[in-house]
Amino acid sequence: MDTLQGFFYVCASIGGLATATSIIILLIRDARKSNQISNLERVARVLERDLEIKYQPHLWINGVSLKGSENRINFDLNNKREWCKILDFKIISGDLIIDEINKHLPYELEPKFSQNIVSDTTRRYIFTINNTRKSLNDVVYEIEIVYENRLGQKFAILLSGVGSKFKLSNPKKL
Repeated sequence: MDTLQGFFYVCASIGGLATATSIIILLIRDARKSNQISNLERVARVLERDLEIKYQPHLWINGVSLKGSENRINFDLNNKREWCKILDFKIISGDLIIDEINKHLPYELEPKFSQNIVSDTTRRYIFTINNTRKSLNDVVYEIEIVYENRLGQKFAILLSGVGSKFKLSNPKKL
């Protein structure tokens, strides 16, 4: 009986060592796979960021026209880079209100790469009305322009200024 019991102890010890070795090997493989996944996630983030940059439109204001007789300010919104879809114009603060003419949204805004592109699709006017008794030169405004890029990501830029003096913020992701 003692030899049989000793044999079982030896087998159990060998089995325990084999199990421990298997667990260590699995942990090492798991760590390697985890590192590979982490590296792939980093690569995916870089590629995603590159794709976002590639398909980011560059919206800009080509000019502001003050229409004193109509008590309105019109902004000439243009696109220099990639296609986008204008989704909304929102008054954040100030003296202007959005004219009802702007109801035709969403609006696809093409970049102007060549003369072959129809010029009407490369710009969109933002029509606003002065909601105060102030002179158009003294009107203060903040208008959020919401748009979507080719990847379906939504962004907003802020158009702020006084009269015909304005600035555009950098796009922020929504």
